[in-house]
Amino acid sequence: MVSEGFLKGNTIEEVLETYLGDLVGDGVYDRYRNQFPLLVKLLDIKDRLSVQVHPDDATAMQRYDSYGKKECWYVLEAGEDAVIYLGFRKDVTAGELYEACKQGTADRLLNVFHPKKGECYIINPGTVHAAGGGLVIAEIQEPSDVTLRLYDWGRENDPATAREMNLEEALDIIDYKQCKPEDCVVLNPVAGKAFCDNDKFTLTKITLSAPYKVEPEKYDSFIIYLCTEGSAELQAPRSDGRNSLYKISKGQLVLVPAAAEECILVPATEGTELIEACITNSDAEHDDYIDN
Repeated sequence: MVSEGFLKGNTIEEVLETYLGDLVGDGVYDRYRNQFPLLVKLLDIKDRLSVQVHPDDATAMQRYDSYGKKECWYVLEAGEDAVIYLGFRKDVTAGELYEACKQGTADRLLNVFHPKKGECYIINPGTVHAAGGGLVIAEIQEPSDVTLRLYDWGRENDPATAREMNLEEALDIIDYKQCKPEDCVVLNPVAGKAFCDNDKFTLTKITLSAPYKVEPEKYDSFIIYLCTEGSAELQAPRSDGRNSLYKISKGQLVLVPAAAEECILVPATEGTELIEACITNSDAEHDDYIDN
């Protein structure tokens, strides 16, 4: 929902239906049509997330009429007991995973990380994962909510807490190969360098110590700035020669349309940090996607 400006109160879908490529970029609109191509969520994880997996685009489109879910977790806060389970410690078989889920030992097959603030965890489709112990995460992902739960820490066995489980349904979409930490974890993202750059989206950490020029035309994409520390102000030119000012603090974001003229981000406090997110340009062929 748009919170400021003359479009205040409109949903992002309504804005997209009106402004098309001017909002997201012509190339992006050609790929995704009326589906906004990125979701940004804030996850406040106090209890444990279920052990789960997401499908890739081809499987999700065929089975669920949806995009797949490639995602990135950026850690905003982490308690002493915070834990992320991500990918298998070694190669396993579908049978091994099935038995472990039934016996309540699925977590023993997974890599265990004790995350710290500022770290990034890349979760590709087919990668089994979970989290818990007190975490606040910025989740940046494809526009999909298709989640297949494999194991729910015993909660699935209590009628009061049981949720739908999808173990059998998920067995043929899981990547059973070993997941090496260096392939899925970025412990110290470097400012100004993309720390997550795939065929769907590109994420870059920005340390904002001076005015920062925002140039959407470089990407043929909208740009989202998510404030992860401190606060900032976006100065956007108006037709009357003045600037519109949009302030964001930790946990808030601003979307700069692809057709916007050059804007300026200015730090409002010391130590301000942002994540810059845009859609990756690609000439690759794409399957038929949903046109909402």
